[in-house]
Amino acid sequence: MGAQRSLLQVLEDICNVDVDAVDPKVICCDTMLKPEYRDMFLDKVEKHGSEGWEETVKFCSSNLENISGRVLVQVSPRHVYDSEAVLSQFYAYDGAFKEAAIKISVTGPSMAAAKKLNSEGIRILGTSVFSLAQAIAASQVDCLFISPYFNEVAAYSDDSLMHHSEDPALTHPMASRLIHIFENYARLYHQTGGMQPVVIASNANIGEVIATAELGCQHITILAHHLKELAETPFDDAVLAKYPILKDPGPKKQEPYYDSTDHLAGPKWDGTFASTEQDWPADNGAAVTKAMESDPAVVRKMKDVLGAFLGAEVRAKKAIEEQLAK
Repeated sequence: MGAQRSLLQVLEDICNVDVDAVDPKVICCDTMLKPEYRDMFLDKVEKHGSEGWEETVKFCSSNLENISGRVLVQVSPRHVYDSEAVLSQFYAYDGAFKEAAIKISVTGPSMAAAKKLNSEGIRILGTSVFSLAQAIAASQVDCLFISPYFNEVAAYSDDSLMHHSEDPALTHPMASRLIHIFENYARLYHQTGGMQPVVIASNANIGEVIATAELGCQHITILAHHLKELAETPFDDAVLAKYPILKDPGPKKQEPYYDSTDHLAGPKWDGTFASTEQDWPADNGAAVTKAMESDPAVVRKMKDVLGAFLGAEVRAKKAIEEQLAK
């Protein structure tokens, strides 16, 4: 009899598992500022500091040889509403990270820039996707990936905001929007023959990880401590009873998966879904901007996610510039 498999190994039979984690050779703000990595931080600032603090962040490209598959590199969230600034930083990052997919939050201006970049072979991941309009815009500009946040961003630091239930795939308010994205991508593929963006889900707990696999995400981004938990959980009868989808990963044909409801839209929603006939990237993404601004759920979630990204950038900038000043 072979060794018992882990929950992580079984999950990998259903979808691709992407690592949302760092080690001493992969530098991001929260890692590089830790005392145990101080020598590495000082060495990189000394080598790259003359190029400016923002260029210094590119030193993580030295770790590419340690990573298999696509690397995802996120440009500054300061630029998500400025298409020209997006283009400038994307070109700089493309020079350091060949074959990477460069991430940018999906807004009107960022998708207008992404249309040009994707046509030039610089592949884009549209992140911070919370609505069907954003997802369709990413498809129309030929993004390679999109990353819907299944979870509430603030749930990472505030457990009261985390969704807890026996079956988040049925009860989570983002489940219906994720299904709307899948349904429209499937329809667009059959109508046009064009490949649609690969969906990479972001999650805040194990229940959400399993739910996004159940809903049909091709890739799932998993935090380090959740990877450890999955790897250490034996796939036994108790786990199978809790997550029956892992026995037969075919989709459930029951509501709210295929209903006409948007569980995040709120009482003022008129029941109209974003149209694939609309040219979303046109006029610097004006239609995307309008749709996002009129959707309270997207407004709230974008505020949370950009606040989190900007907070990390501010800390990194301060640490690098303080060292440069010495």
